[in-house]
Amino acid sequence: MPPTQHRPVRLLTLPLLLLALLASLLLATAPQAGAATPPQRILLAGQSTKAAWDDMSTVTDAPAGGSVYYEVASGTWVSPAHRDYAAFLASQGRTVQIGISWKDNPPGYTGGDRAARSRAVTQELADGRYTDRFATLIAFVNQYPQATFLLRIDYEVSSAYHCTDSSCSSYKGAFARIRSLIGGQKRQGNVQYVYHPVRGEYAQLYPGDAVTDRIGVSVFAHELCLPIYDHGYLWNGTPPNNYDTGTLQCRNPYIGTDSWGNPAAIWKNWDYDGNVLGMMKFTKDHGKTMIVSEGGMMNFTADNGATDGMEQARGALWMQRLFGLLNYNGPIPNQSGTYDLSRVVTAVTYIDLDFRYGWDAVPDGTFDFPPDTTWFVDGRISRYAAARTAFCQGLAANGFTTHCR
Repeated sequence: MPPTQHRPVRLLTLPLLLLALLASLLLATAPQAGAATPPQRILLAGQSTKAAWDDMSTVTDAPAGGSVYYEVASGTWVSPAHRDYAAFLASQGRTVQIGISWKDNPPGYTGGDRAARSRAVTQELADGRYTDRFATLIAFVNQYPQATFLLRIDYEVSSAYHCTDSSCSSYKGAFARIRSLIGGQKRQGNVQYVYHPVRGEYAQLYPGDAVTDRIGVSVFAHELCLPIYDHGYLWNGTPPNNYDTGTLQCRNPYIGTDSWGNPAAIWKNWDYDGNVLGMMKFTKDHGKTMIVSEGGMMNFTADNGATDGMEQARGALWMQRLFGLLNYNGPIPNQSGTYDLSRVVTAVTYIDLDFRYGWDAVPDGTFDFPPDTTWFVDGRISRYAAARTAFCQGLAANGFTTHCR
């Protein structure tokens, strides 16, 4: 048969073969039905100064944003470094978490019972006082319409510092009032409001679904059932009943069933504080997402001895537990049933600073904390190879928009 009679067949077959090949490749790479994919998550470089961004950027590509503080007492940033870091982030259209604080320095505080003064200021804010103290912040937000602002209405809020009675109406009112004030003067819809309680009082102070956009949590040592070293050993419970010192885990019961199918308390070891897991469930139940508003490693030893090995091992363990928390699926202490909480946390702020030099980590030649205290720690991710590896693996496996170099 002449060759020309075969050409039409070849011309028709080649595209069909290419289409078939392309279809097979798409099917091979497409997510399988029912397969769980992690939510898109963002990484923020905390906190306070651009030094955190600079160190993290030696390990990762550009983080999604960062975290700073603003205080009600002065009506401005806690320091010029906070302002400058916020401007650096906002000018690039990144996410800026801003802690609007009054508990650390309540307006009118001159000494004595700071908690009592903070409670009084909380009620005064709810009553509409100090509105002028937010002018600098509102002007800053309006200056950067391309940025995203996560405003924490104070941080690690608690009944001790924010509630004038058991209803905590003072804090709930202050949260709603501040949101209304800022919302009425901002020019664009790039602001979200974050409720960030201490882990044990998340339900008591909750401002309500109508005014809360996200719920924040701090994750340091106790939240991951790791020891805190401060003038000795402080565990997350009392060994051996509530803390397993050998495995560095909490011990708590959950409500399961006995061999006859009746409800029964079942004891187990946990990598996570029960209040944190409870807060995650609370967040999901209220249709919100959670941000780790503050997170970082703490002092690794009680006496600042030979710590390199412990820093490497404990740093890696801290990272592994942090990322494990993001994907938690299982029981919750003192509750019945199991819960998939793997899509609750959508943002993480890692404090990438050398805290030995103080909260802003300015290396002025002298350490700000004694060696046997909680914050005597160099938390920079660049310093620990094992922790850095676990950190990079966690970013890659958990849907973060920031990746390691």
